[in-house]
Amino acid sequence: MKQTIRNRYDNAVLWEGDADSILDALKKALKVKADLSGADLWRANMSGADLSGANLWRANLSGA
Repeated sequence: MKQTIRNRYDNAVLWEGDADSILDALKKALKVKADLSGADLWRANMSGADLSGANLWRANLSGA
């Protein structure tokens, strides 16, 4: 299924591709070193996610 991670401020696409869930999308985006600063990850289930080295500056992680 197609997943999109967007910027929370201007709705720009930060990463887009095939992923089973937003967590899977996040993992794939981090693998290709996508800049996710400002990402809208509100209510994303990120249990078990390794976010080491991720640039999530100004990302919306509320409810994640």
